[in-house]
Amino acid sequence: MEVTLRTDTAVAAIRAVASNISGMTIGAGTILNVSQLHQAIDAGAVFGLSPSLNLNVVKEANRLNFFFIPGVMTPSEIETAYENGCTVLKLFPVSSIGGISFLKSVQSPYAHLQLQFIPMGGINLHNMKDFLELRNVIAVGGSWLAPEELMKRNDYAAIEKNTRDALADQ
Repeated sequence: MEVTLRTDTAVAAIRAVASNISGMTIGAGTILNVSQLHQAIDAGAVFGLSPSLNLNVVKEANRLNFFFIPGVMTPSEIETAYENGCTVLKLFPVSSIGGISFLKSVQSPYAHLQLQFIPMGGINLHNMKDFLELRNVIAVGGSWLAPEELMKRNDYAAIEKNTRDALADQ
């Protein structure tokens, strides 16, 4: 489960999940700087993601032996991430850079590196299966499971239904 660091309560939410829900792997998303990385780790996150490739964050995560998934969207960023020890990469925003077509295009040149991608930014219930069928895609993500309007209404039944529908489609 990823909790994005986009609200004042995100760190507390990570801490609450890490402390109270056994069996849940909790991570922090939208880590934009080293300070946020430390906050996430201190709160109990066991992995982190970013929409970008910030080498300061990557290097600090490596130093701390913290599993970090940087965001990439170009071959140059893919290679820079790999050179800095990252083999699982967030491809963001996938819909803006060609989606499935882009992922198919980078399969061959990087197959020997065994890179795995987590596409985000344009994934939904209708296209997630197509992404997951690609051999270089390890997972998909997106806020469509728990969109802001459902969160504001505390409509956890609808969020659960979205999640169950996504899992049933696999």
